[in-house]
Amino acid sequence: MKTLKNQTIFLAVFLVIATFGQEYEESQKIDYKTGNPANWPAELDAVIAAPNNHKILLENDQVRVLEVYLAPEEKEPLHHHKWPSVLYIQEAADFIDYDSNDKVIFNTHKLPEPLSFPLTMAKEPEAPHSVVNLSKTKPIRLIRVEMKPESTNQNIGIIDGLYKSFGEGDIPSVLEAIDEEIIWNEAEGNAYADGNPYIGPEAVLKGVFERVGAEHEYFKLEDIELHEMSNNQVLATLRYNAKVKETGKTYNAQVAHLWTLKDGKVSAFQQYVDTKKINDAMGN
Repeated sequence: MKTLKNQTIFLAVFLVIATFGQEYEESQKIDYKTGNPANWPAELDAVIAAPNNHKILLENDQVRVLEVYLAPEEKEPLHHHKWPSVLYIQEAADFIDYDSNDKVIFNTHKLPEPLSFPLTMAKEPEAPHSVVNLSKTKPIRLIRVEMKPESTNQNIGIIDGLYKSFGEGDIPSVLEAIDEEIIWNEAEGNAYADGNPYIGPEAVLKGVFERVGAEHEYFKLEDIELHEMSNNQVLATLRYNAKVKETGKTYNAQVAHLWTLKDGKVSAFQQYVDTKKINDAMGN
């Protein structure tokens, strides 16, 4: 399976770089604004902010391959690309690219000679920008291969493993994944928030895990989805499916967990949950 995944990634990059077009000449190099992706709003990610212009063709923990399309005279919404990319520009005419302050980043009219297509090029992470297709007849079409850093893969893998360990009842492995000085916060209004913030694995074990286990007949984490965020954070969306021993009541609550990692360990945790649903079931 891993071999097949690697072959798929290789094929995607190979098609973009080698098969589809010529390498761009130095005279056609386009310099775009870059910066620190950690400072860019997550909601301005290209797929979120401009979904009509960016279609995911393939995504895994190493790459995201996008099909990008702008109709004639279309202006795409402001968005960013937080990962380095390789672009294969299949078709385009004149266009202008603006930054978040509506200042011109790049204008094809300013080039000494027109760009020739197809064009293949590499880019660093691109700060929030918005392209306007100036052509009245020709669309802009390209394939963008975004290459995710290893830290992203590692963080997602750590949190995924943590949830798997919790699901198997392997609490020692969960505690092993968190930093000795972790800052753990339960959602405000949750009965277990009385010890906020819990500092260190022992406090989390005694104040949260042992109490949850003692007070529930079962407590399951379901529908877990992991979302890579900036600043070494991972957002998990999931549901709690549980039954309270004392009342015999069950609850199925929508939940979000925000995990912060440092040097391969979880350094902070923040829970967001429908506390009313939980408190009603617990008789609080």
